[in-house]
Amino acid sequence: MGELRRIGFIGLGNMGGPLAKRFAQTTPLVVFDLDQSRIDPIVALGAKAADSVADLAEKTDLVFVSLPSSETVKEVVLGDGGLSSKLSKGSLIVDMTTGDPNMTREIAKILLQKKIEFIDAPVSGGPRGAQEGNIAIMVGGSLEQYNRISPILRKISTNVIYSGELGSGHAIKAGNNLLNLICRLATFEVVSLLVKDGVDPETAVNTIQKSSGRNYATEITLPDNILSGKMNQGFTTSLMYKDSNVALNLASLHDLEMPLGTLASALLSEIGNDFGWQADLSTIALSYEAGTGARIRPKDRSK
Repeated sequence: MGELRRIGFIGLGNMGGPLAKRFAQTTPLVVFDLDQSRIDPIVALGAKAADSVADLAEKTDLVFVSLPSSETVKEVVLGDGGLSSKLSKGSLIVDMTTGDPNMTREIAKILLQKKIEFIDAPVSGGPRGAQEGNIAIMVGGSLEQYNRISPILRKISTNVIYSGELGSGHAIKAGNNLLNLICRLATFEVVSLLVKDGVDPETAVNTIQKSSGRNYATEITLPDNILSGKMNQGFTTSLMYKDSNVALNLASLHDLEMPLGTLASALLSEIGNDFGWQADLSTIALSYEAGTGARIRPKDRSK
């Protein structure tokens, strides 16, 4: 396959939007999303809007997708009017979704018959990492594919990693998000304990962040979203539950028991049922406040 020049991006949500904006600042770009309000800010940076998935496919030969699930990716790629119906032979699709590695391999196998390449490149670091250009991008595919795509990915991030063969990026991302959930719940549990014992929440978090218990929750989640009172991480409870279960399903395929992961997923399910599945993941704080009586958010902020 020759050099890929015509780039498209589908899915301009909380993660895809900032990533597409970074592309648009340096690279000619064609974008599509079902929500026009997400398209307009990217077009304002110089990108062109496609009328449909098929229209984008006709205008590009390198397409990035950032969608809610592998099921959605499969529909966008292989469904009626999907990318595979119009992309030319030799095109490459890069799946930045937090997806299922086995479904990723299934999609790639079908596309291979059409001589279209498909690799996974999920991201981790949240909207903040996407905006700042240091988000981790985990590329799963052949080393040749990685060497071909990595210069393009470095236009949007300085942190591009070769994860291994196809599906490896999605496997690592699912495992990462399960670990993130376990650490997040454990951190809220411990901070709640300290607050009940009279420690100021900010002091507790800042001290842990400088100690051996530090993690993403003490570095980013609590300072930026909870202690600030913002309560908007840009990631829903349902998406975290989906991601954690991708990892647990993968463990099941390998006959591995995951007691901490299983418990964390069950606890998150209770939070989703209590506070709403489409609520921001920051509602974990509300759950711990309700269960322990320990106020973690600023006392002068109700939301």
